[in-house]
Parts: sequence; C-alpha cells; structure tokens
Amino acid sequence: MNLITTTDHAFATAAKDIVSASKVIQTSVLPVLTKAATQASTIEAVTGLVSPAAVNIERVAFALLGVIIRTITDGSQAVAASGLNVLLDAALVADVKAIMPAVRTQAAQLMPVSK
Repeated sequence: MNLITTTDHAFATAAKDIVSASKVIQTSVLPVLTKAATQASTIEAVTGLVSPAAVNIERVAFALLGVIIRTITDGSQAVAASGLNVLLDAALVADVKAIMPAVRTQAAQLMPVSK
C-alpha cells in the first residue's frame, strides 16, 4: 500500500529521504566531524561528496523555513484572520529551482505507478 498519493507529498518525501540518507552516512562515517561546529564546512563538503543534492536541499529547506517563520511572526494577525502569503525573493526562487531536478527524480521513484 502506497500512502504517497500527491505530487506535493512525493516531493516533500523525496527531499526528506535525500537529506536523511546523507545524515545517516554523516553520523555513521564521520562522528568526530559532527561534534565539531567549527567543522561545518568540512561536514558540508563531505555530505556533498556523498550526495551533492542533499547539501543544497537542506540549505533551501532551512532558508524557506526561515522565511515562513519570519512571515508568520511578522503577520500573526493575518494568520489568525485568514491565512498568509509568503513572498520569496529571486535568489531563493533560483535556489528552489536548482534543487527541483533532484527532488523530482527522487519523488518519481515514490509515486505509485498508474495502471
């Protein structure tokens, strides 16, 4: 039984799977580096060797989360009233577009086959 029934869910699951796989490798293979905050660039470089898409997906995901948190914080009355629109700058849109091929590829593997 496949519980992933929408493209949006498949994209989100694919991005999560890519990042999760890189995290397992990172924590299993490089435990010393994961403890040292000063080694972030080294950890990122090694993660990039394991899965180049994971580094960019993680950066974009956290950037989007930051935008959403800031927007919700700044517009708390709008959220309570009827919802909220989030504006993304051109650089963040470009970052999202850059990771889309990797996420689409992973999502395609998760979507149920049409019969």
